[in-house]
Amino acid sequence: MKKGSLLLILISISNSVLCITSQQLDSIYHAIDIAIDSSQIYLQQKTERINILKTRLQKTESLEERFAWAKSIYEEYQPFNNDSAIAYQYMCIDISQRMGNRDFYRQSLMALADQLTESGFYHEAYIHYEKLKSESLSDDMKHKYYYCLGRLYGEMSYYTHEPKLRDEFSTYAATMRDSLLAYPDSLSLTWIHEMTVMQINEGRYDEAFKCCNFWEQHCEHGSRDWATMAYFRALAYGNQNQTDMYRYWLAQAAIVDIRLAIMDQGALWSLANSLTNDNADRAFHYVDFSWKCLSQFSTHMRSWLVAPIVININNQYKQSLQDANKRQTYTIIIISLLAIVLLLLLFYVLKKRRQLSYSRSQLQLVNKQLSDANSKLSIMNEHLHQSMLQQNELNRVKDEYLGSFFSICSEYIDKLDNYRIKMNRKLKAGQYKELLRMTDSEQMKSEELEELFHHFDEVFLHIFPTFVDDFNALLRPEERMVPPENSLSTDLRIFALVRLGITESSKIAEFLHYSPNSIYAYRARIKNKAAGNRDDFERNVMKIGLN
Repeated sequence: MKKGSLLLILISISNSVLCITSQQLDSIYHAIDIAIDSSQIYLQQKTERINILKTRLQKTESLEERFAWAKSIYEEYQPFNNDSAIAYQYMCIDISQRMGNRDFYRQSLMALADQLTESGFYHEAYIHYEKLKSESLSDDMKHKYYYCLGRLYGEMSYYTHEPKLRDEFSTYAATMRDSLLAYPDSLSLTWIHEMTVMQINEGRYDEAFKCCNFWEQHCEHGSRDWATMAYFRALAYGNQNQTDMYRYWLAQAAIVDIRLAIMDQGALWSLANSLTNDNADRAFHYVDFSWKCLSQFSTHMRSWLVAPIVININNQYKQSLQDANKRQTYTIIIISLLAIVLLLLLFYVLKKRRQLSYSRSQLQLVNKQLSDANSKLSIMNEHLHQSMLQQNELNRVKDEYLGSFFSICSEYIDKLDNYRIKMNRKLKAGQYKELLRMTDSEQMKSEELEELFHHFDEVFLHIFPTFVDDFNALLRPEERMVPPENSLSTDLRIFALVRLGITESSKIAEFLHYSPNSIYAYRARIKNKAAGNRDDFERNVMKIGLN
């Protein structure tokens, strides 16, 4: 049928424009989610079909049957795994050469070149097309040749970075398309495909929709051809900025691709790219699935094409997470402030209720308090009088302790004088050996120190009778001290002097006849045993006996 005849048929087909609601979009997005969740089932079914074909291929010896099974395996692998598809197409070429069947050879070589185009191996594909140029092609083969070679030039035009080459390749692609469309052919889907692409590229979208309508009527719903039709219909809507319709038909194509286990998920990652700014979570979910499918398909060109979209969606997803975190932070701050305000109001109300209750009780007691005021005042005067008597008694006791210290000092003076007289007598009598013996011995010093410490302990414990218990309360339970009755240990004696206000280690050392370093070591060791903060230990010791 000629080109003009086809156009008359297409014009007769109405172009129905659907109006898609947000509910319908949500419904079809949900259908994509279900399909993705079931993708492993579709993948398993695809794998089982391939395994069955491989088994049949292994069991047959006939070259004709081997060619047929290898071609069937290639067709299964073509949208599923690029490397395997290429491998089995090479097998078809090898079998056709062994058979000496030139038609099978040309078909296989063209299919291989087309698969290499899909993979991005344009140079290799072009070499194979050059081989086919010298072959004698049938009308059907020429039709396929123009289509595949035009696809190669189109891909090269799209991906090249050289402006001149892009224009040149685009011109070649248009030439191939014109040759295809002008070539006598039945109403094949390949012809419709190229006609649709041409109409979209030239901006004649009404004609493109008519082609899609005819295309849809002549292919099975849910087939790969139907998914391709839905994809090009989406492109036409997208070029007209009809975003909802664009997304709807991309979703339709994506669902079919998933159910057919097609790994080249062009429709799904195009949909993900469109959803990036509106629904980053869904876009990220779709592009993640399509990226995994692309890894299964194993073609570097698609990976190169999808990578910027993945990066864009990832950045958008991160930004949406940051925005959500900021909103969550602001919400938490506002809720916290409201909670604080409510707590303050609650405390204020409770406080006012307690004040009101207290005021009522105070009003009831005011008369009684007034009547008891005189008696209470008398009692307070009596307590004040008793306190004054106790203070006078305390002063008297302190004076007595001070007198005791003076008496001890006087006694030491008398002892020293008697010792002097005794020494003087020994000198006059020439008893030098006796003097030497007396001065060599430290017994007297030890006895006097012991007596001095005994007096100090006795008087100090009389003034501060609870000192030992209060001091032990500042230590950890396992480190508490139990000194002899009515006396102090060296550790307690050091901190007794601290309690009396003697805080310098050198002065404490003079009194106790130790070196300053020893006193410092004693103090550090005791502070390490403190139940609380060791830096506050001596300040707490200074407070003993104040209450």
